[in-house]
Amino acid sequence: MPYLHVQTNVRIADKPTFLQHCSTLAAEALGKPERYVMVAVTDAQPMLFAGNDAPLAFVQLKSLGLTTAQTAGLSAAICALLNEQAGIEKDRIYIEFAAPERAMFGWNGGTF
Repeated sequence: MPYLHVQTNVRIADKPTFLQHCSTLAAEALGKPERYVMVAVTDAQPMLFAGNDAPLAFVQLKSLGLTTAQTAGLSAAICALLNEQAGIEKDRIYIEFAAPERAMFGWNGGTF
């Protein structure tokens, strides 16, 4: 059930391609089937970081079973993707990782 949401002040010109890159990265980095991965982008948002509006992003990644041992590698991969695809420098990206309890995440009329 990985969910990756990118919020940014950058306008993403080709959203379908950007979303596909995000989906593939999440599936591969987490070792989960892509058919369970959900991604979203909220672009061109008025946002500031360090007092200025240079390109930036706030990313949320939620995944059942996510461990702290995975977060450093995920951070590196997500930052590299955002730098390559949206021109956002790594030091202008915050990432929030979350690993909800299975009973606290619903799908297909039930929970995990």
